Amino acid sequence: MKSFFTERRERKKCRSLFQAAKHARNMREDIAEPAQLEALRVAEEALRQGVCKKGSTQAEQTQLEQAIDRVYPFSLRRGVREQVEVIIVAIAAAMAIRAFFFEPFKIPTGSMQPTLNGITVEAQAAPTFFDNPITKLPKWLITGESFKQFKATTSGPLYGAKRSRDYFFLNIGGVEHRIPAYMEPYMSVKQHYREGEVIASAKVITGDQIIVDKMRYNFTAPQRGDISVFDTRHIEHEQVRKDSFYIKRMVGMPSERIQINEGRLIADGKRVSHPPVFEQIATDAIYNGGHQRAGLLVTAEDAITLGADEYLMCGDNTLPNQSLDGRYFGGVPRADFRGPAVWVYWPFRAHWGAIR
Repeated sequence: MKSFFTERRERKKCRSLFQAAKHARNMREDIAEPAQLEALRVAEEALRQGVCKKGSTQAEQTQLEQAIDRVYPFSLRRGVREQVEVIIVAIAAAMAIRAFFFEPFKIPTGSMQPTLNGITVEAQAAPTFFDNPITKLPKWLITGESFKQFKATTSGPLYGAKRSRDYFFLNIGGVEHRIPAYMEPYMSVKQHYREGEVIASAKVITGDQIIVDKMRYNFTAPQRGDISVFDTRHIEHEQVRKDSFYIKRMVGMPSERIQINEGRLIADGKRVSHPPVFEQIATDAIYNGGHQRAGLLVTAEDAITLGADEYLMCGDNTLPNQSLDGRYFGGVPRADFRGPAVWVYWPFRAHWGAIR
């Protein structure tokens, strides 16, 4: 009579064999011979019957091991090859999820503040204890904060400075120094630099990383107030890149005539107050006086009339030069939407969680 521990070991081995058989079928079912797959099925059933009857299972175990090896040879299952196959399957699954269900995006600018943050910068002249080589990575992984410092790599006069959309270029002693544009408030521009002298220094907080629901607009129509990501491919404006994505709030619906008057949106002559976030944007001081006039909506009489399949998208931060949005380029076709933003997954700060 088998002891309790012997029987327990055998049951554990049987479970492992059943799992191995399932894995073999999943990995090789499309290329294995039908006879091999049938032999695998029969061996599985024989072992399962033996386990259920609590009879001797050694022969059935051996039979199943051999059937597994014929379908999925051990030489293919061992070492790096199996790990590579697992990684490939995982990557394929992740790509399928991204393509059809959910997709990550990063908020690059401050156009949606304070609802969502782009890259933000705070004054910090020197590294702190948490900016040392050991703790800076854990700090960044949790908070998204990192200390950035740019120094002159040579001594010499400042020969010239120019700015692109994303960078400042300083020519110091004949050597070009590239400084991210978001460091501008914390730059020290001088006529002469010494090697090693600090040009810019600050704490940089990464923009919110969000998840977009790519399925929702396949089943439900976009709603006013949605924070949505859209493709810029059909937008005609000199400052809009054709190969990028924007995230804005949906403020105008198809066929509406949109105006701005005293910080409030007007749709077809009526004040937009639903959903309640529009009332908050208009009245809460953190939104700096509601929607500001700009672009195609400079005066209270100016209006944007949307097409039958177009939506007007605006940032929550509409102070001058803060949001290049529908006030400048008009409506966005429904076909260009990726979906609504639903979750901030990183960094773990005030906005983490469901997007409100």
